[in-house]
Amino acid sequence: MTKLRNSFFAGLLVILPVAASVWILVSLFNWITNFMLPPGLRDERLMPVYRVAVFLGFLLLTTLVGWMTRLVIGKRLVGLSEELISRVPVLNRIYGFMKEISQTLLSGRKTVFHRVVLVEFPKSGTYALGFVTSEAVGEVQEKTKEQVVNVFVPTTPNPTSGFLVLVPREKIVELEMSVADGIKMVISGGSVVPPWPPAAGTGNGH
Repeated sequence: MTKLRNSFFAGLLVILPVAASVWILVSLFNWITNFMLPPGLRDERLMPVYRVAVFLGFLLLTTLVGWMTRLVIGKRLVGLSEELISRVPVLNRIYGFMKEISQTLLSGRKTVFHRVVLVEFPKSGTYALGFVTSEAVGEVQEKTKEQVVNVFVPTTPNPTSGFLVLVPREKIVELEMSVADGIKMVISGGSVVPPWPPAAGTGNGH
């Protein structure tokens, strides 16, 4: 019985990640196709065909947008769009953070998040996951006794809002996980935790 139980849990460790990944992909597929399906095309008999056609159209549209953004006129349109979004309260914050997440998880490009740290927040003895954005300078640094670091502490599970805390350097606990892993951990509410020790070739970075 012990061997059977161990085998069962070993199987779960293999099946659950695969099942969860498939479920996420299917949910994303359904969400995209439901969003793009016209109200008149709701014949249940032809729904699978509609969904595949709409999804292929989505892939084609996404590829076309990506191709356009690589051209000069496309870059100008993207810049203009981002400038307009930056003037809309709330939307500009949501867009900015989602862009950071997209760049980190999909493209691997560097973002304003330099590394992942632990800071005592909101009170001493309680730790929160944060992202170092820069070294404090100017008036803020001149009027503090210690050398402080700017750390963004996002809220969970909605990381589009958070707190900017200025933490003395000696009170920061450096972590080796990557920024992408840190974002995944925040969004999942701590249910997705990167492995420790990190695999070879990974670590604190983008």
